[in-house]
Amino acid sequence: MTYGQEILARVRALCEADPEREACGFVVRRAGALEVLAVPNVADRYHAHDPAQFPRTSRDSYLMDPRAQLRVHEELEASGGEIVAVWHSHVEVGAYFSAKDRADAVVDGLQLLPGAEYLVLGVRGGRVDEVRRYRFDGGDFVEAKLE
Repeated sequence: MTYGQEILARVRALCEADPEREACGFVVRRAGALEVLAVPNVADRYHAHDPAQFPRTSRDSYLMDPRAQLRVHEELEASGGEIVAVWHSHVEVGAYFSAKDRADAVVDGLQLLPGAEYLVLGVRGGRVDEVRRYRFDGGDFVEAKLE
């Protein structure tokens, strides 16, 4: 799978639009074409409501809005599209696949979104300075060459 410069530039721009918070969303394929979708990060809202259950804020975590995610899944099911990647940024810490990223992506040893890759973007000083790609190899996520 090749994302191309236009897709990566769109994801970069979304991450740089609010560089103090983790941005998140999907890369989807509809009718053979890739499209970038941003999904609101609601980590701050959940943290404010229940900081014990949700100790992280949008500065160091992302929590995709469940309703927005549901709408994406319903639209893709209706149109025959698919999620090819989940993307999110890390603020001032680099583009690595964290233990929390893994915990959010795998349930009982199975990938929550089968076949989806993960794109992690490191944002430092308000600019994306690295993009890394991760694939599930059946046991864990491993870094793959970004094409």
